[in-house]
This record gives sequence, C-alpha cells and structure tokens, in this order.
Amino acid sequence: MALTVKKLTPHVGALISGVDAAAELDEATVKALIDAWLGHGVILLRGQNLTDHQQANFSRLFGTLAERSRPVEARNEGNRAEAEADPYEGYTMLVTNIRENGKPIGSLPDGDMMFHADLVYREIPSRATILYGIEVPKQGGDTLFASLTAAYEALDDATLSLIEGKRAVQGYHYGITQRQDNVPLQSYTHPLVQVIPETGRKALFASRLMTMSVVGMDEESSDGLLAKLFDHMEEARFVYTHKWRPGDLLVWDNRITVHGRTDFDLGERRLLRRFATVGAPPIAA
Repeated sequence: MALTVKKLTPHVGALISGVDAAAELDEATVKALIDAWLGHGVILLRGQNLTDHQQANFSRLFGTLAERSRPVEARNEGNRAEAEADPYEGYTMLVTNIRENGKPIGSLPDGDMMFHADLVYREIPSRATILYGIEVPKQGGDTLFASLTAAYEALDDATLSLIEGKRAVQGYHYGITQRQDNVPLQSYTHPLVQVIPETGRKALFASRLMTMSVVGMDEESSDGLLAKLFDHMEEARFVYTHKWRPGDLLVWDNRITVHGRTDFDLGERRLLRRFATVGAPPIAA
C-alpha cells in the first residue's frame, strides 16, 4: 500500500496511511513522512504495533533522541535493575496514571493539562515528540493540538507590530499540568515569534502553561498581551482534537504546535509511551 496523506483539519494534523512504523523505511517514504510533519505540524499513524525499541528507531527519523529531562522519581524497586539495564531507559517516558505499590510508574498521570510545547523552558527545546498509545480510557484523555503558524498568520496588523522583536520568558515547574505563578521553576527566554528554517514560515512561540511574561513590558501589559495571544491560538479553527485508540502513533513538531490534554476518569488506565528528539535554539523572526 502506497503512503497517503489526508488532512485532519484545515490548519493542523494529517493522517498517514500505508506506513508500518516498525519496518525499515526507504528514503522516499522517510522524506514523505518528514514533509508531511513539517507541513501539517502533527502526523497520525493508526494501527501500529511497536516495541519500545521499534518506536525509538522510528523516532530517530525526526532527529537525535533527546534524553529524559528528569527520571521518574519513584520507580518500583523490583523493576529498577531491569530498567537501568535497558539502553532506552534514559530516553523513554511513560505518560500514564498507572501506579504500582501506590507509586506512579510514569509522568503526568492525572487530569487535564494546559496547552504547552515540550522543553521550551530550556535553551534548546524539543524538536519532535513521538507518542504511542498502548492503553486509553473509553472517554477523555484526548490530546489537543493548536497550530502556531496558522495562529500567527491570522493575527491583525496591530498585534503583529506589537510582538515584533519581542522575547518571552518560558518557565515550568516540573510535574504540573495547570499554570501556577510564584512557584520555583526552570526558565529560559526565547523569541515570541520564531521562523522555521526548513519552511521559512513564522510561528508564535508561546503557550498558556509555560509562557510567563514578555521581556520589556510591565506586568499588566505583558499579561494582557499574552492572554490575548493564548485565547487566539486556542480558537477552535486552529485546533485538532485527537481521540486516542490503542496503536495510534502521533508525531508532532514542537516548534509550530502546542498541545494539551482533556480530563479523564481516573478509574480507567491510560498508558502512552513517549520519545522526543533534540531541537535547536529558536530563530527569531
């Protein structure tokens, strides 16, 4: 079956058919995948059956694997030696509400999560995130994606002029899913608008969870501008809502999308496996 690409929404997301992510892919297929990822921000491959090693190998198509930003704090002692012997232990992240002996086996277990992009609070944010669905709840736990390129291109001239050349502080307190001001966090300052080198398109570089302030603006003006940008980029016209099925594989570009999560019944198990790739410092537009 030949590779096909079908838009999921007008601005973000594409369904890829005809690709087995566990297989060794030829150069033409790899190029088509990367082109679709760059063009649509998110690509979806359904019905995949992947081990962690197969997922890691597929993830490498989108760059060098990034090490985990932080290990799981409470790992079941019985699995520790086995986990530490796994060559992918430092790169694999489980997004799950599953607990063993009362302790989480992964990260970000519960509830909804505000829109964000991965590792933007570091000098070098993530480039791609590759998330694979293993167990999913019957309802909820959806992942939402907003297009930062489409949102930028739809801004009015006055706002475009206001944000030109601005930088913003991106910060995060590890493990939170809702914004909490006045808490210790890791942070870094990045351009508020970046240009994507492969395409030349400009994209907003902000998110409700992680963008704290605009450099050089007083608090009231900064908060007002950011609130306006957050509301704008999260408009339904820019968003794709992904309802998970087991075997779904999503790859998204953290430079041109932000993502969030809807709430779900904590009595149901949710288990997803994540890899990410190394990015580069954002280029100011």
